[in-house]
Amino acid sequence: MSKYHIEYLPTKNNLKTIAVNGFLLHSKYDPIQESKRIVEKEYEPNFVHVVFGYGLGYIIDELKKKINKKENLIVIDPLYKEFIDVAINEEDNFTFVEEIKSEAIESAIIASLKNFSVKLKIICSPNYDKVLQEGYLQVLETIKKIQKLNQVAENTTRKFAFDWQENYIQNLLQTYKNHSLVELKQRYNYPVVIVSGGPSLKKQIPLLKNIKDNIIMIASGSTINSLLHYDIEPDYIVSIDGGNANYNHFKEIGDIKSNLIFGFSSHYKIQEEFPNTKYALLDAGDSDFKKYIMGKFDIDVPLIAGGGSVANFAFTVACYMTKGPIALIGQDLAYTDNKTHAEGNKHLFIIDETYKKRRGMFEVKGYYNDDVLTDYAFLTMKNDFERLNKQIEHPSPIFNCTEGGAKIEGMDQLPFAEFCNLFIRKENIKQSIDSQPKPIDFNVFVSKMQDELVIYNKIITELQVALAKLQRNKSNSVFDKDILKELDRVDKSIKKNKSKTAMNHIFDPITMDVLGNYEPMPNESSLETFTRVFNQNNELYSRLLEAFEFSKDYVLNVIKNTNKLM
Repeated sequence: MSKYHIEYLPTKNNLKTIAVNGFLLHSKYDPIQESKRIVEKEYEPNFVHVVFGYGLGYIIDELKKKINKKENLIVIDPLYKEFIDVAINEEDNFTFVEEIKSEAIESAIIASLKNFSVKLKIICSPNYDKVLQEGYLQVLETIKKIQKLNQVAENTTRKFAFDWQENYIQNLLQTYKNHSLVELKQRYNYPVVIVSGGPSLKKQIPLLKNIKDNIIMIASGSTINSLLHYDIEPDYIVSIDGGNANYNHFKEIGDIKSNLIFGFSSHYKIQEEFPNTKYALLDAGDSDFKKYIMGKFDIDVPLIAGGGSVANFAFTVACYMTKGPIALIGQDLAYTDNKTHAEGNKHLFIIDETYKKRRGMFEVKGYYNDDVLTDYAFLTMKNDFERLNKQIEHPSPIFNCTEGGAKIEGMDQLPFAEFCNLFIRKENIKQSIDSQPKPIDFNVFVSKMQDELVIYNKIITELQVALAKLQRNKSNSVFDKDILKELDRVDKSIKKNKSKTAMNHIFDPITMDVLGNYEPMPNESSLETFTRVFNQNNELYSRLLEAFEFSKDYVLNVIKNTNKLM
């Protein structure tokens, strides 16, 4: 028996409305006029609209008349089957979510948002928040979480775009000199323990010391300092982060036996100074850059799925390297005991109320089904672990053995001692894998980078031409035809030539701003359209020019650094 009491009622203008548990979902006088008023009040141009409650579709029909083909509409309604027996037809920019499940809602919204946008407009149909009170609060919480996570991702991208570009170019030399992670694909059958630097790591140290010769140990970034604090050297260290803070974690490391696995975003000086064998990987989103490296240097660098932290990459690297079981330790994703890191980490400190407020902290379900304190940066990493664990098909079991912190949903939990008892055998002393030295011809590398400089110079000239042409436009309301033709030629030339360069994430903030800040407004005049498009193109060419000039300098620096090695 349904928990909803549903009544179908006629309206004053001979339409229908519905009452659910005594709450009207549409006006009993004129539901169409009511819907028009709601849409007129709530519609936001260039936003993704999320409507909670379909009802009989009056609001949706009016909203569809208002939005354009580039604007996305998402409707969430678990009730519609109670009073509508036909399927809702989805369209290119219209998605219908039948259940109030965070995963389904997140999937629909994330697919609709571009370039880390937070432009979401929630519209609650009349009385749906009363009929489905808990569901509505869950939808609001999900939307808030997505906006916060996108803001974190956007801030990170803006902060590191130029650093990443410099690292990508400098790490071309490091990859040319060293090795690709391809060499370690499924090379091990041993158990792998991924060590992260959460506060819970301390409790696992005695057992980790006892078994270190019988496992492959992978340290996540700065966790290396916590391990060295306890006189433990991992087999591999994964480095992804590109800022000076990450470099500072590594620059004082002395003579150790560990090998390094580095992403192209990793601060290049880490790779320059690290004494042992090094293996390169690429982020899964870098498929074009992978083609570039293969085409220019004939080096196959694998695409490795990752996320918001180096630990996410370490997890995928472990799955890539071994067929054996995998354990995560020290992966708190929370401020266990009000600590930020494990003992030995240079950034360890005890958090206070001011820090909690500044970080916007909140509680999530913990490893022991308790409530633990986390923030949106940690939540991004947690979500990424859950996504990766679903995506990866691994022949052996994977366990979260942290015994503290936030719960990683979908990942089996097991005390670390039990993992060791089940999978680690003292007689199985691991065998090291030695990668053979590769022949290096620095003259070839320099020659190829000098060829690239020619392309940078060509593109820089084209951008200067485009900016000059824009300024010479005679009219203040329309573009001259010959200028439009020249700008089109420049655009095609840049698109063709930039794929031959190492240009990469430096474009991301430009794309976010040029696409996001110049959306057409409803009923804009021809003069407003001209001004908007002129400013958009001017910003595009100006910022591309800056990006290519910086990248050219990075190439000159890598050539200079290579010449020192000859």
